[in-house]
Amino acid sequence: MKKKPDFNIQMRTLRRRRLFLWFLVAIYIPMMWLVLHFGQSDRIAGVFFGIWVVLVAIAANFTAFCRCPACGNFFHMNGPIPMYLRHCLHCGMHISGDEKRNHFHKKS
Repeated sequence: MKKKPDFNIQMRTLRRRRLFLWFLVAIYIPMMWLVLHFGQSDRIAGVFFGIWVVLVAIAANFTAFCRCPACGNFFHMNGPIPMYLRHCLHCGMHISGDEKRNHFHKKS
């Protein structure tokens, strides 16, 4: 089954948002270590922490409210709490877009 170009663009957007979110989560410890080591001030660390929290909140919301290109529902939300899994919580589409890796298999 050939996928539409719009499908590929939506999947790329979804993957980029997820990558940015996990990048922000991964840089927290090294960032705080560097700030505390070179900044020599808890106030500076607090400012960096506040900026980091705001960025993570924005990235988490952008990622949570991204729609699945296959079913049109929110990819990471099925209820009030986002779950950042590698498949759509409604139709089971895998983040790679590969039908062989889908979580819910269609009956033939």
